[in-house]
Formats: sequence, C-alpha cells, structure tokens
Amino acid sequence: MPPWLVLFQAALVLAGGLSALLAYYTWRNRERIGALPLCATMVGELVWIGALLVATVARGTPTALLANRFVVPGSNLVVVGFFVFVLEYTNREKWVRPRYLLALSVVPVAATVVAFTNPLHGLFFDVNGLDAARPMGYAIEPAFGFVANTVYNYALLVAGTVMLLGFAIDAAATYRYQTGAILVAVAVPWLSHVLRTAGLVPAGTTPIAFAVTGGALVWAVFRAQLLDLVPVGRHRVIDDLSAGVFTVDRQGRLVDINPMGRRFFRLDPDERVVGKHVGEVLADYPTVRNYYVAVADLGEEVQFEAGLDGRYYEIEAFPLNDARDRHVGQTIIVRDVTDRTEREQELERQNERLERFASVVSHDLRNPLSVISGRAEVAREADDVEPHLDSIVESADRMGEIIDDVLALTRDDDLTREPVAVADLATEAWAHIESDDATLAVTTDETIRADRSQLSQAFENLFRNSIEHGSTGNRPAADDADRSGEDLTVRVGSFTDGDARGIFVADDGDGIPTDDHERVLEDGFSTSEDGTGLGLSVVTDIAAGHGWDVRVTDSESGGARIELVTGEQPTDPVRPTTTE
Repeated sequence: MPPWLVLFQAALVLAGGLSALLAYYTWRNRERIGALPLCATMVGELVWIGALLVATVARGTPTALLANRFVVPGSNLVVVGFFVFVLEYTNREKWVRPRYLLALSVVPVAATVVAFTNPLHGLFFDVNGLDAARPMGYAIEPAFGFVANTVYNYALLVAGTVMLLGFAIDAAATYRYQTGAILVAVAVPWLSHVLRTAGLVPAGTTPIAFAVTGGALVWAVFRAQLLDLVPVGRHRVIDDLSAGVFTVDRQGRLVDINPMGRRFFRLDPDERVVGKHVGEVLADYPTVRNYYVAVADLGEEVQFEAGLDGRYYEIEAFPLNDARDRHVGQTIIVRDVTDRTEREQELERQNERLERFASVVSHDLRNPLSVISGRAEVAREADDVEPHLDSIVESADRMGEIIDDVLALTRDDDLTREPVAVADLATEAWAHIESDDATLAVTTDETIRADRSQLSQAFENLFRNSIEHGSTGNRPAADDADRSGEDLTVRVGSFTDGDARGIFVADDGDGIPTDDHERVLEDGFSTSEDGTGLGLSVVTDIAAGHGWDVRVTDSESGGARIELVTGEQPTDPVRPTTTE
C-alpha cells in the first residue's frame, strides 16, 4: 500500500472520529434549536467518510464500487442538513416545514436511486477500468446524473453561505465567532471539491478537508457555545429602538442586547457581555436582577413598572418559542417611562388635591356661614341691625378669602412669605370663628416668616378643632359637674425642644387619645361622630407647604396640643421653656 494512501486513510479516520463525536453531542442535545439538522450533517459526513474508507481498503474490487455509491446519499445529507441548519440558525424557521423538507429531498433521493442503479444505465458515472493511482483503484468519470446532483448541492451551499455571511455582518461578536467557524467548516471541503471537480488537484482532497470541517465545528460547539447561544431572538432586536431589548436563552445567559440596552445599564459598547449570565451582567443592579428572577420562570408574558435610580421603567418580558413551539429563551424590553409616570403622578396629586380641597371649602366655609346665619337671625329682632350687618359682611369677606386661599393651594402656587407676628395673627383668626364661651390666651411675642393668609387659616382650623372637640359641651354630664363654671381656654405660644423650634396651639379640654395622635392628621379621621376629619389635615398641608412638621401631643392641663415645628431661628429671642 503506497504511503500516501496510508495518510489519506488516517485523515479519513480523524475526520470520522470528529464527526462521530459531534453527531453524538448534537443528538444528546437534540431539543435545542439547530441541533437536529447539525446532527444530520454529521451523520452524512460519517456515511460519506465511511464509504470512502471502505472503498480505499477494498480498492480495485467490486466492494469498492459498491461503497462508492454510498458517497452520494452521505454527501447529499451533509449539504441538505447544513442548509436546514442555516435556516434555523439565521431565524428562517418558517421554511423548516415538512413540505419544504420534502421538496429539498427530491433531488437527493433521485440522485441516490440513480447512483445505486448506475450499472444498469451508466447515467451517474462511468467506470473506465482499474487505475492504481486512484484511491479506490478505479478510473471513475462523472456522468450527467453526477453533474446535476453536484449543481444542486452547490446551489444549496451557495445559498446557505450567503445567508451566513449576511447574518455575520449584523451579528454580535459571539455570533461572528460561531458563524466564522461554520463558514470555515463549509468552505474548506467545498473548495476542495470544486478544485477536484475542475481537475486542478489530485483525487482525495475532499475527504481530507473534512478533518478541517470537524475541527472547526468542534471548536464552534465546545468553545463558541454554538448550540447554547443560537440567536433565538435576534430578529426581534432593532438596534435603533428607543427601548432596551435583551434576549436571554433558557439557561439565563444573555444572547443579545441592543445599544439602548447597553446605555440603560452603563455597559461599555465594546464590552463583551453576550454569553454571560444575566445575574452577572446585572450585578450592579440588584433591583432589576430580582425582577428578572421573579419573571424568568413564569413562561408567560409579563408587564410591570419598576423604579431605578430615581427613574421609572416599563418592563415587558415574554417567552420565545421556535417554529416547533419549543421554549428557547426570553426577550425583555425595557422602556424609560419617567416623563409619563411623573405626569400621571402629578395629575393624580392634582386630582387628590382638588377632591380634598373641595371638601375643605365646604368644611371651612361652615363657620362664617354659621356666623352669617346667626347674625341674620339676631338682626331680625334687633332695633339696630348695622352691627350685625358689619359682622355679616366681614364673615362674607372671610368666606371669599378662604375660597381664594384654597384655590391658591390647588394651583400649588409659591407661598408669599413675610414676617408675621404670631400674637396679632392668632387674635385676628380667633375673631373669625364662633368661639362660644371659649377664651384665647396668647403667651408669645414671636415673629416668624410665613404666608400670612395660610397661617391664619391654620390657626382657624386649630381653634375650631379645640372648640369642637375639647369644649365642655362635648363632655359627659358628670364631667361637667366636676368643672362647673369653667370654660375652655385655648393658648397660643412658642417652644424650643432641642433643635426644634416652633409655635403651638393648646387647650385644656378633653385631649386626644395617645393612639390617635398620628391618625388625627390624616384626611377624614375624626374623634367626633360629627367631625369631618379635614381640619387638622388642612393644617398638615399648610405646614408641609412651609416646610414645617406637625406634632400632636398633650398639653400641661391634659388637653390637646398641636405643634408647628418651624425649625427657624426666630426674629426675637425665644424663651428657653414652653409657654402655655
């Protein structure tokens, strides 16, 4: 046996071993997209290589001629398997249907039939006698059937190669490695076969080229993660989309990411993140990573909003299935909806303010309306109605001021801060309410910077709250007996408490239960069955507009004490102790 033939057979064994390894691996992972056609390609290589190996061992015998006929189905299976693999790999799975596969098989099946019946008609190849220089020991020349089958295979190879090249141009870096390995695996034996058919190289170079094919595909599978990172969602990713788009495989590894997605998570444009697990890519964003983990295994479309770094994102995750309805991954779309969300939140806040202040208007207008009604009744019986008319006009004016103040609050206008003497303003506010037998005591000469009109409204609400909820008229009869002749006293003063400074309104009434100290500041909560629960809520809003805090506690006499913590350094020295 000539030395060159031994080398030729060794190359066949090496190529066959690699093909067998790949056939086994792809079959074991046949549920993955692209695995079955790649397995068929490897099986075709095994048949082709096995046929050539037998033909060279039995060279110059009828067994060699019989083995040579198996080259035809083997080579056809290689080409068709490769073509179908390319269709799946480049997201053209709609063409991988039984009727299309049947159409692809017509020429290979016909060629196989013609090859095996060649001794009857000689349409596939001509045997021109023995030739010791040929690997099989025969001088075999191609006939019409062989040429037609070769043209068909070349057409499929060219089409598959063009699709791969087109895909490689737009593919991410990892895909280019995969696609490059596949192109090498295809180009080497293809070029060898072209050169052999053209008579430019000695016989036998094509099967040797399969060693290169096997090596390239082994590298693509085991190093470039060919079957793990098939681009299942690439056709869904639009690079210039304003949303971030991520495609993840079933193992949670990032398959693809568009430029906007990289910008969302501050990833370097040149950083290789494809192939990494999502948990690693999002290591610096635990909130988003936890969201991903929460929806990754649901297997259904999910849409939700999430906040991140002061911005709001709409996240849509949906599973990806291949043409055979197999789950192959997941696509996640992230849109920045901060502007929209902030507009919606602002609109919601405005609606809440409008609803609340509509109630506030009716609540705060009740007091001047009561004054008007009472004065009108008295005026009917009085000889001199002018004093009553003055009071009625004053109350009507006050109603207009309240309406203006509330409308100003609903518009969220800036406050007009000015120095305000607390004692004077409290006295004026006291004159605006029906105080019954209650008494006001002002024990501060404090001056603070505030919006005069709104602070006056706050005082009115605090005074009315004390009178309505703390007066002796709200106490049981037994309690009245204990305090007969004693009227309610409302005190306005200033205080210092560590770094906190402010003013307070306190009374010597029933007080507020300790458990309700925080709740009384909420909209709609009242300790009285007849209360609207809006008075102290209004005070809270006015204080918040000034940047103040509101605290509820007990007065020294056991009544209620509401503190406005202004936190300001007063214009005049503040007494070091509470003044009630």
